[in-house]
Amino acid sequence: MTRRIQEEPSVDANGDQSHPAFAVATVHTSSGTPRALFQSDLMHNNTVVLSVQTATRKRDLQRDWIHPRRELIEIEMSETQWGALVSSMSKGSGVPVTLRRSENEAFVPELPYQPRTAENRREVRETVERLLADAKAAMAALDAAEDNKAGVKERRELRNRLRSTLSNAGGNARFAIDSLAEAAESLVNQAKADIETHIMRASAAHGVEASVVFPGLELKEIDAPKQP
Repeated sequence: MTRRIQEEPSVDANGDQSHPAFAVATVHTSSGTPRALFQSDLMHNNTVVLSVQTATRKRDLQRDWIHPRRELIEIEMSETQWGALVSSMSKGSGVPVTLRRSENEAFVPELPYQPRTAENRREVRETVERLLADAKAAMAALDAAEDNKAGVKERRELRNRLRSTLSNAGGNARFAIDSLAEAAESLVNQAKADIETHIMRASAAHGVEASVVFPGLELKEIDAPKQP
């Protein structure tokens, strides 16, 4: 690994010290029009914004004065994502966040609202359609063999194929539906955490206690597969 070089801070005519390593980070809450965030199935109007800027330092009145300068990056998170970020140090591959600004792009394009649960629903529907198509194809092949008075060996192989198709169908369908249920549960937990955090902050600000009762999420019935 390449060793980093050391460099002394530079000082300008006003006594401000600067260095490539000088930076400040700020965190604040933001409220506004509901907007989509990366890897969140909800629309958010209350978020957490983390910003990092370059900084200078000036010594005056026997203390250091730190001043933010150029913005390097700004990211936005849901309340749930912020909680996961501060509580998951050295765990996993990182917490999804939404990039709003960078040093090279002052305004990063907005994300469209495309909830990932829609992908789970599509995958379940396609899995069911594929399983039904495989079962129908196996049954049709067996019916054709019997109509044509195929040999015992051929019909036995076709029956085994049909049994295998039906046997695998249960496990594959169960996995797809479990994935959809897991996504739905994650959506409920995201919403619950965001609501509870928002109300706790409001309660603390006004000096009152509040409790949250979050209603359960009822999934819409999975669309029936299209008939060929």
